Amino acid sequence: MRAVITVLCISASALGAQKSATIDPGMTREQVVAALGQPLSSKSYDGFTYMLYRNGCEKKCGMNDLVVLDSGKVVDAVFRAPDRKYTGNSSSPAMIPAVDAKRGSSSGKALTVPSTAPKKPSPAS
Repeated sequence: MRAVITVLCISASALGAQKSATIDPGMTREQVVAALGQPLSSKSYDGFTYMLYRNGCEKKCGMNDLVVLDSGKVVDAVFRAPDRKYTGNSSSPAMIPAVDAKRGSSSGKALTVPSTAPKKPSPAS
């Protein structure tokens, strides 16, 4: 019984210890997989490949972690898992607190969207 408990403790600590992973622009798919493991899913379209990874906060964050490749090279990544880093410029804005997200903006003020409708000419005087 003691041997079983020891094995379970070692297994649990190995699973709990997550290694930090850094993704750099220009990495290949093989390098990304070596750093992050196999993706949850991967889709390709028009030269781009989108690799999705579990991050443990899908419900809270609203998304999986994402790595984007263009012609086989990393061009973008969006990470919410704290143990993953992207050294390039991510297209994702910083996360905002849930309280602010519920209000609709990070400042607590209502969001305003500028009108793109053409202005009507003013009547001639």
